[in-house]
Amino acid sequence: MIRERTYHRCHFCGGEVVEERITVDYRWGRDLVAVLKNVPAGVCQVCGEEYFKADVVKEMEKAVRSQERATEVIRVPVRELRVA
Repeated sequence: MIRERTYHRCHFCGGEVVEERITVDYRWGRDLVAVLKNVPAGVCQVCGEEYFKADVVKEMEKAVRSQERATEVIRVPVRELRVA
């Protein structure tokens, strides 16, 4: 059973926020980067701002710290921006 979450209007533009399943680049500190797929999030239909409910954030934190094998591994290039 999929639980329906409700969201307030967008804090930034006042647009309607609707729940969608998105992919999140999750970063924790300097060394942990994980890609989480199928994450429920409120997405503003005007500006694209994303909102996460507390229970979803807790599940994301648990997932990235899990010792379970990743379903997929990707290579990500790292580049340094040199701007004076």
